Order: sequence, then structure tokens, then C-alpha cells
Amino acid sequence: MVFKLFRTGLIFRILILALSIFGFTWLLLQTSYYISMFTLSCIIFIQVGMLIRYTERTNVAYSKFLDSIEYDDFSQTYTSRGLGQSFDNLNTQFNRVIQKFQEVRAEKEAQYHYLKTIVQHIDIGLLVLDDTGSVQLINSAAQKLLNINHLSHIKQLRDTHQPLVQLIAQENSISDKTREVVKLTMNEEIAHLIVRATNITLRSKQFKIVSLQDIQSELEEKEMEAWQNLIRVLTHEIINSVTPIASLSATVHEDLEYYKKEIEEHQQGTQEEKIRLPADYFTESLEDVHQAVRTIQRRSEGLIHFVRDFRNLTKIPLPDLQTLSVKELFESINTLLKEEMKQQGIRFSCQTYPKNLQLIADPHLLEQVLINLLKNATHAVEDKEDKQISLIASTDKVGKVVIKVYDNGTGIGEEAKKKVFIPLFTTKKNGSGIGLSLSRQVMRLHGGTINVNSTPQVETVFTLRFA
Repeated sequence: MVFKLFRTGLIFRILILALSIFGFTWLLLQTSYYISMFTLSCIIFIQVGMLIRYTERTNVAYSKFLDSIEYDDFSQTYTSRGLGQSFDNLNTQFNRVIQKFQEVRAEKEAQYHYLKTIVQHIDIGLLVLDDTGSVQLINSAAQKLLNINHLSHIKQLRDTHQPLVQLIAQENSISDKTREVVKLTMNEEIAHLIVRATNITLRSKQFKIVSLQDIQSELEEKEMEAWQNLIRVLTHEIINSVTPIASLSATVHEDLEYYKKEIEEHQQGTQEEKIRLPADYFTESLEDVHQAVRTIQRRSEGLIHFVRDFRNLTKIPLPDLQTLSVKELFESINTLLKEEMKQQGIRFSCQTYPKNLQLIADPHLLEQVLINLLKNATHAVEDKEDKQISLIASTDKVGKVVIKVYDNGTGIGEEAKKKVFIPLFTTKKNGSGIGLSLSRQVMRLHGGTINVNSTPQVETVFTLRFA
């Protein structure tokens, strides 16, 4: 007989088992039919086994459900097969859970393909390595940069890209906060790559994400732009000096040729014609020649001074880093400049937040930078009635030391702001255009930056930010 309801089938089997046990007990106590007792005991054991198997049908469903989760097999469906309302509800919940897993898997696969498409699409090369150096992921940009079609282990690059392999292999050599430039030679062409790395842990496994960015074209573009700016400034300064020198030299040459010809004509005449030329004949011309020669000398000295200033740009010493008290540094600068500030009617103030603020820098180079900025500020406020200059040191949100030089002078225009750090560019009449360029180089040697913000006729701020 087929029982469609699990509960009815279970009750029926229990009743049959109970009757069999009752019959076995009656035979055992009231009769001596040993063969019948043996037969009935076998029937009882069979019934117990069938009852256990029948009740374990729910365990089989649970086991299949858990197996499908363990092995990511969500293709199964669960039907009640007419076993009752409780089984219908259980199978419905199983199917809902399976459906949820299917949706999550589909979403993860879509997200994976989305991220994979992005990774393959970006121009920056990406490598993902495990702790053994095996390549877990490499995008097309990295393959193109490294000129490879397939890469399974970083060691495969030893023969062609040894510097890159050494850099990646070194512990703590690169991180997401630092960047290293690696020079590689591929197909007889030189490539400069910026390399960054980030270490992550997934499921107790260590992975390193390495990014590669080709900056060769940017370097060449910046180099060309720098050469153009430099040549523009050099040619401007040299032409301004050489043009008057050439013009005056030509004038002096013409005057001397004229008087030489006059003298030769007088020397070739007869004794009677050879008359002595009066001194005042040459006085005016000699004065012109003397003035021209002095001008040539002055412009030549100016050109030599210009070349020396330009040469100084390449002679900055490496910083001797020390731990400095910013307050003491400001007090030293104040002592040097307070008399000059007072004579020019400038209100000069130095402030440090906190008072015990310290930084690591070369005291002499940093003092040179600050004095240069303050000198520029004094020139900027010359035409102001209420002249104010401030020197303020503090820390930013991430704890880096920031020094700012404020003035309320004439300010710097938008076009000039783009050029103030270019060597030999100046907005002052007698400026050399060296100071701000030297200041930027000094800050770069300290691992910091220098920037300017200016509102003409209101305020100008030069900001030194240290690493």
C-alpha cells in the first residue's frame, strides 16, 4: 500500500510494529511456539529497519541540500511528493534558499566580469601575485608594457626585465604610498615605468597588487616643454644683452674706420698738406666710443652674471637633515629681518602652532628658502600703505608640517603664477628669476612641495609642505 502522507505512513508503521511486539510478547508468555516466535522476531527487526529508513527521508533531503551548498551546485529543485504540509513548507524553503544562492552567484559573476572588463580596459598595467610569485591576474596593458603574451610566474621576467623583478621581490621596496621608477629596455627602446604595490590578505593568503604605468611619453613631453621654456628664457635674456652690444660694436667700428681713413688720407698728402689735426677733432668721437665701450662692458658683465645665476641652479647641495625647532628657526629669521622690516614700515609676525612644533630639514637650506620668500614679500608690499607679512607654521590634517608666507602686496596674476617657478622668469625689474626656482628644488630635495595662491591686491600665500 502506498501512503501519500508521511505522517499517516509513520503512524501506520508504528501501529504494525506495536502489534508485532504485542504478538511476540503473547507468544513468549503464553505458548511454546518457538518457530512462530523466531519468525515474528525477524519480522519485528525488519519493521524497525524500515521505520528508521522511512523516518530518515527528511535527513536525506537535508543532506542533499547541504551538499549542494558545499559544492556550489544550485541546479537541484525540491518537490514535496505528497508527503504533507510540513514537507511542502520545508521544500519550498529549500527552493527559496537555492534561488537566493543562484541570484547571489549570478550577481557575483556579473560583478566579476564587470571588474575584469574594467581591469582589462584601463591603460595602467596590473599584476596580482601570490606569496610564491605566481601570477594570479595580469591585464592586457601589463602584457603590452612588458611585451609578453602569457605570464604564470614573476621569475619568467628575469631574463628580460631583471630590474622590475628585483624591485618586486624586495620586501617593503614599494608600496601604495611610494612609487619607484624602473627603466626597462624592450625591442631596443627605453621605457620608464612607475611601479606601485599594495599588499592584501584574502582568506589568510597574501597577495601583492602591482601597478605599472608608462611615463616615457609624459617624460619626453615634459622634457620638451622644459627645454622650450628654458630656450625661450635664455634666448630672451641673451638677445637683450647681445643686441645692444652688437649695435654699439658696429657703431664704434664705423667711427674708428672713418677716423682711420681720415688719418690715412692726411698721412698720404705732401709735407705741406700734412697738418696736425687738432685734439678737439677727436674729442667728441672718443667720448662716444668711450661711452659705447662702457655700455658694452656693462652688458657683458650682466650677461656673465646671468650665466653664473643659471649655473647656480645645478649646484644645490644635498640637504643635511636635522630635527629642527620651528619656533627657533622663526626667531632666527626674525632677528635677521626685523630691522629691515621696521625701516620699510612692515608689520611682520611669526606664529607657530603648536609652540613645540618640530620638523626634519636642513636648517641652512630652509632658512635660505624662507628668507628668499620674505624678501619677495617685502618687494610685493612696497606700494601698500598698510604693509603686512606673516610667517605661520602648523600641521595639516594628516600631521604634516606646513609653513606659509602671507603678504598683502600687489599679488601675482594668473599667467605669472604658471611661470613663477620656471628658472630665470621674474616679475621684478631687477630680479634674476633664480630664487623661486631654487626654492622649489630645495623643497623637492626635502621630499616636499612649494605652491602659491594669490588674489591680486588682496593676499598672496606661498605654502611649503613637508613630507
